Amino acid sequence: MGTTSISRVRIQDVAGPLVLFDASHGQPNWSQTGFTSREMHTNFAGVMELFCRLGCTCTRTGLEPLPDLLTRARLLVIPPPTGGYNSLKKCWTPRPESMFTTENVRDMLRFIQDGGRLLAFAYRFGDSFTASNMRELMAPLGCLLNDDAVLDLQLLRETFPLEAFFDTPKSLLPLSWASEEVNTVRWRTMASFTILPGANVQPLALSAGGRCISFNRSLRRISFSSLPIAVAGTQGRGRFVLCGGPHAFETGAYGLLASQDNARFLQNIVRWLLDDGDPCLNLDATPHHSLGTFFFNNRLEIEHAVEAQKDQQTIAYVENVMRKTGILKALNRPKWVP
Repeated sequence: MGTTSISRVRIQDVAGPLVLFDASHGQPNWSQTGFTSREMHTNFAGVMELFCRLGCTCTRTGLEPLPDLLTRARLLVIPPPTGGYNSLKKCWTPRPESMFTTENVRDMLRFIQDGGRLLAFAYRFGDSFTASNMRELMAPLGCLLNDDAVLDLQLLRETFPLEAFFDTPKSLLPLSWASEEVNTVRWRTMASFTILPGANVQPLALSAGGRCISFNRSLRRISFSSLPIAVAGTQGRGRFVLCGGPHAFETGAYGLLASQDNARFLQNIVRWLLDDGDPCLNLDATPHHSLGTFFFNNRLEIEHAVEAQKDQQTIAYVENVMRKTGILKALNRPKWVP
């Protein structure tokens, strides 16, 4: 049964695997900016359609208590959670009702441990930007969500910030099942992850590094390293995929699902999540990312082994570029956008 909503029927009567789309942690609040929300029937309609084509039934959370839904669900999708929008300051502010509670985190982790599947999305600059606590869910899975944004700084200077993008070629998609029939994936500005030692997690996609920098606004640190921007992992009998931003798989004005090979990449991810075979998390080759961190010097050249706090002038310069472009703010919909 591939219906797009089952709010009018009893969930226990549906056929096919049940896919839950989280709408209980501020996902509708994105519409407060004047843009569309991040729910299964708006920006995530393309993701929902793919699940439906694969024979799944999709519904949103909130219709029943979450533990009851999870006992019958096969997979949980978490679009980027967020707080409430402050239109004057153009920023997100914490909302207690939008936070993941201790009980939420416990139930979701138990769901994965018992064989459930998770597809979760963060946003640029992580929780420090969205005023959420996604990090509390991701950390027990072996991944730290960084308060950074991966972006092409040169392109950002020349482009409306919400339209800036960067590409990752096949060589930066280390897992063979994920890169099948995929040559390029296009992303917008997004956060990266730090994979904790000993975690059964591997990079699913790596940023390009070089001029595609990472800027951590909490630590005030700039990195040229090629960093994990999406990861895949297992815990117990379950599987999960975490992405540092949603745009690659979204529809809508700034969605990139129809760009490059993004749709095929999403299909590969979804099929892996729904599969019961060997997880195949071993890398085919040595990862293409560097553990080193590099910083701009005053001439915007790469300078190795320089601590960020010793180069405040350069950090301030990059922050000023970001401030002028507006990428540091939660931008609302301009009046000139149709």
